[in-house]
Amino acid sequence: MKPTIAISLGDPAGIGPEITIASLEAARQICTPVLFGHWPTFEAVCRQMQQPADGFDVSASVLPVTPDNKIRFVHIPGPNAPVFTPNIDAAHIQLNALAEAVTAIQSGACDALCTAPVSKECIAQIAPGFTGHTEYLAQRSHLQKDDVTMVFATPTLVVGLISTHIPLSKIPETINEHRYSRTLRHVIETVKQNTGKSALRIAVAGLNPHAGEGGLLGREEVEFMTPFCRAHDGENGARISGPIPADAVFRDAFGGKYDGVIAAYHDQALIPLKLSGFGGATNVTAGLPFIRTSPDHGTAYEIARKNIADATAMKTALQMAVRLQSGKAKTI
Repeated sequence: MKPTIAISLGDPAGIGPEITIASLEAARQICTPVLFGHWPTFEAVCRQMQQPADGFDVSASVLPVTPDNKIRFVHIPGPNAPVFTPNIDAAHIQLNALAEAVTAIQSGACDALCTAPVSKECIAQIAPGFTGHTEYLAQRSHLQKDDVTMVFATPTLVVGLISTHIPLSKIPETINEHRYSRTLRHVIETVKQNTGKSALRIAVAGLNPHAGEGGLLGREEVEFMTPFCRAHDGENGARISGPIPADAVFRDAFGGKYDGVIAAYHDQALIPLKLSGFGGATNVTAGLPFIRTSPDHGTAYEIARKNIADATAMKTALQMAVRLQSGKAKTI
């Protein structure tokens, strides 16, 4: 039976609606999509893309999922006209669409969540302190933000981040047992759901150049990372290697040497992942009670509604949601 995937359309002023429209035909082959967004905007984008808008069943509720060949579209109230600028209306729409999609999952109406890009800056105007999907979804799941991990998954590699959206100056403060143990656990869990493997190879990237050069270029590797890797080697069937210099670990991981990598901070992972190919890695929030995936890019206002946005990452995110949902069912 196909899983039901809730798709929040993100910022209506961005490319979320159009990459979703471009992904639906492929998505319907593997899941039952339920869309959450602003109908006047979505309908206008359909027209601009010369796609029919009569294949959607527009409702204020996700239940019951339409039994015919139409796609259920849960309308998020807003202006009667399309919202094509990142303003207060757009902020309310994208946050409320996300909120309703999460509610649908928590009620059991949907199985997993795939989120189109939102604007953190825009949402922060109405929700001060909003820093992204990861932290919001943790809060909605009654978890602390340090209970979940931002993970990026490809069909063959899973990369987990110790920290998410924080200033670079604060990165050393995140080097501790809780965050590394949490990230290791979530990387192992995601690799198993993603690949079905039981014997895993996990690498830990160093924080400093040359992984600290024996303490010459920083003490984090000597004082914490090396003891951590030794203490956790063999945990849950995983061989732990590290700390390994970051400029080498991703080369080896892309070459197939590792199933997973633990990165010390956001850009240490995202730069090599994005250089490896657009749309190849999917953002996954590990540690939630449900599967959540997202494309690895932003709202791209500059190309919105020009019908040139590449939907590859959205299609990949939907495929990964189905893949992980299936893997989760097998591991429960």
